[in-house]
Amino acid sequence: MSPARPRKLVLAVIDGMKPSALERAVQTGRAPVLRAMTERGTYVPGCTALFPSVTPVCATAIATGVRQDRHHIPGMNWYWREAGRYVEYGSSFSASRRFGFARQLNDTIYNLNGEHLPPEVLTVFEQLDDGGIRTAGTTYLVIRGRHEHQVARDSPLSRLAATVIRKPVMGPRELFYADIFASRETDCTATLGLPGRRDQHSGCVGAHLVANDLCDFLLLSLPDNDTHSHEHGPDAQVASIADADRQLERLAHAAGGIDAFLDTHAVIAVADHSHAPVERTIDLEPAIRDLFHVLEPSGRGGDDAEVAMCPSQRSAQLYGLVEEGRDALVPRMVEAALE
Repeated sequence: MSPARPRKLVLAVIDGMKPSALERAVQTGRAPVLRAMTERGTYVPGCTALFPSVTPVCATAIATGVRQDRHHIPGMNWYWREAGRYVEYGSSFSASRRFGFARQLNDTIYNLNGEHLPPEVLTVFEQLDDGGIRTAGTTYLVIRGRHEHQVARDSPLSRLAATVIRKPVMGPRELFYADIFASRETDCTATLGLPGRRDQHSGCVGAHLVANDLCDFLLLSLPDNDTHSHEHGPDAQVASIADADRQLERLAHAAGGIDAFLDTHAVIAVADHSHAPVERTIDLEPAIRDLFHVLEPSGRGGDDAEVAMCPSQRSAQLYGLVEEGRDALVPRMVEAALE
């Protein structure tokens, strides 16, 4: 009798998933795959996200297994001292417009995986690629692996962003990143990578990979729960978690059903962070601008700037840019921020 084949692994990252919403989705029967996983496996509701609990920080920790003191991705928006400029990963449409769409795309696709994430910090893809494991990934912030992927020139999104997205990327063996990079032809489309339509692309690609036995490890990114929660509030997550479960169900059907899928695949479903209602906001900008010369998003007036101000949704970072007198500058920044 031949030995049993080792089970494959699917790591499903459901962006912003709230444990209480997951529990309601399971209890009401709206998430059958996640329910089967909790019944057959282990459910750990008491997890702690990194701080600041925003997607770039937490997603990088999931992909590398280390915290931001080592992976060096500190927020959604931050100041890159080596380059003397802001980095913006796309916290909002208005932020991307202020900092520049071209730069934001370049930072998110190329620099995060190249310049920002240190080469000595290996991703899960790099480690498994080195071990001869067949890796695969859908659209996720951290994609760095050992396999080169060229831009898919015939896709609408790549044509739209052709002036910016020209270079290949290093990723897992099978990579499907929006409609920009695709390691092979499928019937799946990312609909320009628009929020609210990204989970269906991941589910389509994941089902194709499972049906055709193309990978041993799959990082299945399901980001639309985060978008839905921001638009409708954390208490509305049951619907978007049910949508994410339907994508897992597509993989299960490709494997012969939920039981067959869980018999042949180890599946980990994890959130990068959770959500809570916004009870109050802080308008930090006027307080800082009244006291300091703040570096503009465009970088204009950089020689005279004293402070770089980086809002990152649940937190903000202030960088002292003046080397001489910095010891006196930092306490003033803290005092202004706390007033």
